[in-house]
Amino acid sequence: MDFIIDNDANGDIAGNVAVDIARARDENKIAENSVEGEFEEYEDHKMDKESLAIDMIPDAVPAMPMVAADEPYLGQEFDSEASAHAFYNTYATRVGFVIRVSKLSRSRRDGSAIGRALVCNKEGFRMPDKREKIVRQRAETRVGCRAMILVRKVSSGKWVVTKFVKEHTHSLTPGKARRDCIYDQYPNEHDKIRELSQQLAIEKKRAATYKRHLELIFEQIEEQNESLSKKIQHIVDSVRDMEDKQPQSQT
Repeated sequence: MDFIIDNDANGDIAGNVAVDIARARDENKIAENSVEGEFEEYEDHKMDKESLAIDMIPDAVPAMPMVAADEPYLGQEFDSEASAHAFYNTYATRVGFVIRVSKLSRSRRDGSAIGRALVCNKEGFRMPDKREKIVRQRAETRVGCRAMILVRKVSSGKWVVTKFVKEHTHSLTPGKARRDCIYDQYPNEHDKIRELSQQLAIEKKRAATYKRHLELIFEQIEEQNESLSKKIQHIVDSVRDMEDKQPQSQT
């Protein structure tokens, strides 16, 4: 944030400005600690602290030429997280890779989003499949690529690029990334369909077993009801016989 002080301003104004600057820096440090502390662990890969560190940047971003950027750069501003995502996605499509939305940082004060990491979809490594003996091994899609950007929301409400890793550890296919990604997903989708079909068949067998058990239980209940009805009827008949015999004995 830039402050302009007239030469004829008194010492009180200058003192107030100095206090505001110090306060803004303190708030910036608090927000930064929140971003570093709030990142949650990846589902299948843990990035080291260096790759997740958020560089401290002031609210006043150095002036940049007012031209359309071809690639992200430190200090680049966006009006929203969605704008940053759209820009990086366009850049990725042009360069030849696919992005994946990664870690989210939230404010400890109100839970609002204040940081987001966008990574290459080949980031990290896929965890071994425990079902690899019964499920066909899928083609490897993650190779530990570290290309990514990290954007942080500053006090002005803008989202600023605080980290940008440009280099990839795999070949790029400019203009074909999205199509190649769709093609690569087909085998995975087939595996999922086959797996779901197997699970459905198992559930059907299990349901049939449960149905048979219920039928047996109902049969047992009916048998017990019949037996109980016979016993009750026998008791009723016995009571009637006793009642019939009592008047005869009295006469």
